[in-house]
Amino acid sequence: MPEAADTLRLFFALQPEAGQSAALVERVAPLVAQLEAQCAPAENIHATLCFIGAGAAEQLENLKCVAAAQHARCASLSFDTLEFWETPRVLCATTGERAIPASVRELAESLGRDAQAAGFHPDIKPLRPHLTLARKILPARAARCGWPQSFAPPLLLRCDRFVLMASRRGESGSIYSVVDSWPLYAEDTDSSSANIQ
Repeated sequence: MPEAADTLRLFFALQPEAGQSAALVERVAPLVAQLEAQCAPAENIHATLCFIGAGAAEQLENLKCVAAAQHARCASLSFDTLEFWETPRVLCATTGERAIPASVRELAESLGRDAQAAGFHPDIKPLRPHLTLARKILPARAARCGWPQSFAPPLLLRCDRFVLMASRRGESGSIYSVVDSWPLYAEDTDSSSANIQ
């Protein structure tokens, strides 16, 4: 699909509550300064479930229909490790593969499968939840630190909604915005009370 002025880069994600993201950015600030990296804005922090890719604004309603058809359960993700990923040159908080709740994995797979059926071309690959905390890290500077690093106490992300996000390129990097959100359901909880804590 050709890139145009109204083309968005779209993806489904789990997103911390705003105060939790701000506290996370503050917590890792000393390490980010040590790495001389570019800190991720708090409002950009998210854990991608399914990357859809480029899409025109007029396609958003179809993608919203895909999301609205999901019936997934609430879950929690524990991010207990900090990693440096050399190729994208980023600092990430990660969770172990065995710690990924089945409901989160099933939601990611269902979103990808249903997006394909709706005519989109998502990037289908194994789910690896992570929160990107800093970018533009020089490998030589990262090499001075030991990786991976324990992140204790871990960040507990309680997920009772998921979001469709869009990114655009800005002068200082990507600008993220939430297009819409949908609840995740607990068996004994009214879905109208859903939010991330």
